Amino acid sequence: MTNRTIVDSPDVSFPEASTWGTNPRPELAVFDFDGTLVDQRGGWLLLQELFGTREQGKRLTERYREDELTFAEWCDENAALLDGRGVKKTHIDRAASAVKLTRGAGELLETISDANVPFGTVSAGVTNLQDVLSKFEPAFVRGNEIRFDDSGSITGVDAGVGPNEKDDVLERICRDREITTTDVFYVGDSHTDEEAFEVAGTSVLFDPDDRIDDGVSETVDAVVDTRDLRLVERLFVTAVGR
Repeated sequence: MTNRTIVDSPDVSFPEASTWGTNPRPELAVFDFDGTLVDQRGGWLLLQELFGTREQGKRLTERYREDELTFAEWCDENAALLDGRGVKKTHIDRAASAVKLTRGAGELLETISDANVPFGTVSAGVTNLQDVLSKFEPAFVRGNEIRFDDSGSITGVDAGVGPNEKDDVLERICRDREITTTDVFYVGDSHTDEEAFEVAGTSVLFDPDDRIDDGVSETVDAVVDTRDLRLVERLFVTAVGR
C-alpha cells in the first residue's frame, strides 16, 4: 500500500495494484448507503435495534448463512418480525428522518452534481431509510423496499439487492444507461461491496467495516481510512479532471 500525491493525506492510500488514473473519466458515481453515505452501518440492524427484534433477527441471519433461507425470505421474515411488533409506515418514516449523513457527504454529492455526473445508490439495506438523500436528487436507488398496505401495515419486502449481488445490479444499471462498469466511480465500506469493487472502473474503499476481509484493500484503487467523505470528494475531483 502506498501514498501518492494525488490526495495529500495520510488517510488516503493506493494499493500497489491500483489502476488509479488509467480508467476513463467517470460517467456515473455509485455509492453503498449504510456505512458510506450515512453513519449507520446497517439499515436492517437499525430497525431491529429500534423495534426490539435484534435477537430474532440474529437467528434469521444464522438460517440465511446456513442456506435455510433465501435472501428474499430473510427480508420477508425480518419484515414480519417488525409487523409483529406493531411497526407501521409512520414508524419507519420516523426512523428514516433520524438517519444522519456521514461527514462530508453533502459536499461530495454537490461536487458530483456540479461535475454533471449522475449518482445513485446500490444497497443491500432498506431503501425506505434513504430519504436523507432526496434533496440531492439521486438518479436511482437500488435496494430492498419494505411494502405497506393502505393502512400503513407492513406487507412484505421487494428484495432487489442481496449481499453478493451488487456486481450484477451495477451491470444492469450500466446497460440501461448505455455505459459500461468501467465508467463507474464506486464507493463502499463493507464485505457486501466486494463484487462491485471488482467490476467498477474506479473503486474506493471508505472507512472499512470490521467485517471486510483485509485482502479487499489490495484490490481497490484507493482506500480512505478515516470517516470523512471530503477525502472521497478530492479523489472524485482528480478522477473527473484527468
